[in-house]
Amino acid sequence: MSGGGRNNNQQSICIGCGLCCDGTVVTHLAVRDESDLGAPLRGLGVEIIAAAEPPVFELPCPAVCDGVCTIHDLHRPSACSQFECKLSQAVLDGVMTSEEARSVISATLRARDAVRAGSLSAESFQELVTANFRVEE
Repeated sequence: MSGGGRNNNQQSICIGCGLCCDGTVVTHLAVRDESDLGAPLRGLGVEIIAAAEPPVFELPCPAVCDGVCTIHDLHRPSACSQFECKLSQAVLDGVMTSEEARSVISATLRARDAVRAGSLSAESFQELVTANFRVEE
């Protein structure tokens, strides 16, 4: 998910990644309320888990296709435009180049496929995701 204040070069790091949208980095997305969810996601059948505080919906998001948000210019939850993974933040901070970040994304996507094929353990994959994408709270 791309943040609102990025330049075009930074935005390209997120577009095509989709690891925050497909449930790899996080499993749920918080929304303020039904209006924050928006009509496009409601139209795709997304339901808010209102019992959670704050309300959330389960990922993967049905609006992501091949790492690209199909409702990006329509109405996406505010959390989508505000989210910065650790990798994206490293590029914004100048700690990593865009090319290095894209290489990490590619390696992570390959590792995800390896887990699905049974040739990499889920534990090893989660360590990779934590190290490169999850922001410590």
